Amino acid sequence: MELREQILNYIPFNEQEEKDKKLLLEWLSEPGVFKRENERAHFTASAWVVNRERTKVLMIYHNIYDSWAWMGGHADGEENLLAVAKREAMEESGIGEIYSLSEEILSLEIVPVSGHEKKGKYVPSHLHLNVTYLFEAPEEQKLFVKPDENSGVMWIELEDIKNKSSEKWFIERIYSKLIEKTKKI
Repeated sequence: MELREQILNYIPFNEQEEKDKKLLLEWLSEPGVFKRENERAHFTASAWVVNRERTKVLMIYHNIYDSWAWMGGHADGEENLLAVAKREAMEESGIGEIYSLSEEILSLEIVPVSGHEKKGKYVPSHLHLNVTYLFEAPEEQKLFVKPDENSGVMWIELEDIKNKSSEKWFIERIYSKLIEKTKKI
């Protein structure tokens, strides 16, 4: 199913998702929106990776944001965001065994990104038009840090995420809803 159809079929969880869904559909017609060279906004995909028991989430310590965070990354021209989310989770954590629990979208969000330095170059403030998917991975896998992006990888108890992340907006707007959704799976 193509991304537009996935987003159209997605039932928003809350007002934030309802409003972001409308804007994401509008952005889909913008040229170059699947490439980070679009400096105003571009699509990204995130992976919410849970353990078998649904009690923990695999997270990374993100170097740029200086906080524990979910995994994900830029579409970089790829329109299959489920594949992007899976690839990013594997690259950022070192896990080799990961399963998509659904091809359906888990959550939608437009994430503001402040200007920052990346690989010695300034990246201006912009928006990540983000689509999140749900995955499962065995906890016993060996985890690896990807030094150019993160400085830690670990399984975090659902209820402890709010204490680990230092990004208030993410805790209130994204992680809280993902935790609630995880408890219903």
